[in-house]
Amino acid sequence: MGKQRETGEWIYFGEAGTTVRKLAGVLEGQGYELEFWEEAGVLEIGMEEGVTIDFEETQIHPKDEVTAAFARDNGCEAVFLVTFPSEHYERAKRVMKKILEKNGGVFCADNESMEPVLR
Repeated sequence: MGKQRETGEWIYFGEAGTTVRKLAGVLEGQGYELEFWEEAGVLEIGMEEGVTIDFEETQIHPKDEVTAAFARDNGCEAVFLVTFPSEHYERAKRVMKKILEKNGGVFCADNESMEPVLR
């Protein structure tokens, strides 16, 4: 079987009070180029070779009971859409793991099964 190609579309569930400023602070001094727009709720993390990971604060749609239940079950209130070029999954995964180490929360693929999950 061939290796499954990972998606470049994820959701980050953070604890209450998680903002793009807080996420940028977690990654400061680690060699990433960080730009954030607090009012817009957007964080751009520049990695090597001009590749970026984008975080965008969002709200769970009131009718999206699956996502709301996942957030509740994981004790998370802040929700971010996370996008990056799928071919750079391994690099992005390193960034996601650093955020998890320092800020907690859960990353899951933005698909119906919400898998894979990174904790």
